[in-house]
Formats: sequence, C-alpha cells, structure tokens
Amino acid sequence: MFEEGSMLKRNGITALVALLTISAMACGGGGDAEPAGGADAEPAAAEEPTGTPRVFFVAPRNETDHPTELPLGFTFGSENFAISPVPDDPSNPRGGMGHYHLGVNTECLPAGEIIPAADPWVHFGDGSDGMEMTLEDGEYTFSVQIGDDEHRTIEGLCETITVRMESGI
Repeated sequence: MFEEGSMLKRNGITALVALLTISAMACGGGGDAEPAGGADAEPAAAEEPTGTPRVFFVAPRNETDHPTELPLGFTFGSENFAISPVPDDPSNPRGGMGHYHLGVNTECLPAGEIIPAADPWVHFGDGSDGMEMTLEDGEYTFSVQIGDDEHRTIEGLCETITVRMESGI
C-alpha cells in the first residue's frame, strides 16, 4: 500500500521546509540590529503555550475525494504542543513535546498506549510534519496521533479523517 519512495519524499519535504525557513530568515533583514530597549536589554522570555493542546490535519481535509493518479499529500499541525525529533536517549520522555504518527485505516489509540513501529503506523521521529503517499481506489481512514519520546500516546492528541481515492476525477 505504501509507495517505496515515500521516505525520500518525506525527506524532500523536510528539505523544502528548511530551505523556505532559511529564505524567510534571509528576507527578514539581519545585520547588527540592536535589540529593543538597547544593547543591555534582557532577551524576551519564550511564551508558554496557552489553551488545550491539539493535533490536526492541515491537508488533506476530511471527507474529500482525491485522484489516484496523484500522490496524496499529508501535512500535520499542532497547537499548544511542541513537535521535536526523538532524542538519542528517549528513555526519559520530555513533557509537552512529541512527534507525529500517521495511522492508515486505523483509529486513534487510547491514551498511554505505545504506537507500534509497524504497519499500519508511519512514524515521524525526525520531527517532520508530512509526507506523500500513492494509494489505490477506495475509502481510507487516516489518524494523526502525537506520541512522546517513547512513542506513547497522549490524551486528546489524535484526529481521524476519511479520504476517498478515485481514478479519473
């Protein structure tokens, strides 16, 4: 069901995002601008997330039709929760931080369960937020679920959608 080159496509998306980020930073000016408040000003504290954490599909949208002739692109998003690559030593999970997992033809797993490192789940332990997949005709259920550094599910951080793949549309 999964296209052999999907890992390459996912890495290509990551490279594109990195390139766009670098471009955006370059367009922002730069130089030796002095921080607001003068050279001796304290750096601004990072804002703590407010609100309930959530995960969602940016693309595709729920209940959409997609032609089988084109790869189906997935992009995931989150609010009030940090997405990060899994560290080298994941035995001490970091709070408020995790990574995406995509389930194909499966529903969300219960909170606290380890997401299997096998079909039907695709892991994004590198911190990336999407991929492309080529699929045959049919109706598919996709679940995006955030797992912590140990791939353990977190309460409320899963969304499920349905997409219909069809030839010739």
